[in-house]
Amino acid sequence: MKAAVLLGLKAANGGLFVVAFALVSETLKPKRFAGLFSAAPSVALANLAVIVAAKGHAEAIANARGMLLGAAAFTASAALGAVVARRRGVRISNFVVCGTWILVALSLSALLMA
Repeated sequence: MKAAVLLGLKAANGGLFVVAFALVSETLKPKRFAGLFSAAPSVALANLAVIVAAKGHAEAIANARGMLLGAAAFTASAALGAVVARRRGVRISNFVVCGTWILVALSLSALLMA
């Protein structure tokens, strides 16, 4: 039951943060930054706030490290995917992006989180 309540708090808090970031991003120009600031950063902050309240700082630090590793893996996979999409097409690029993200995330996790 506690896991369900925690998940509900994360969802509600994430929604509030998305709305808050969207309101802030409305003042930015160009408007394409609105999605950037209202998506992942707001949900990550909301989840970290719930984790700090429920499980403490140590657990939040571990989660933040995981988020940073995931972001690094995403950056690498997106960069490689863009190159492959231009040269080979979107279908092959999808496999390359997924494979790259998994390889980079697992490698970084094994190196830095062990």
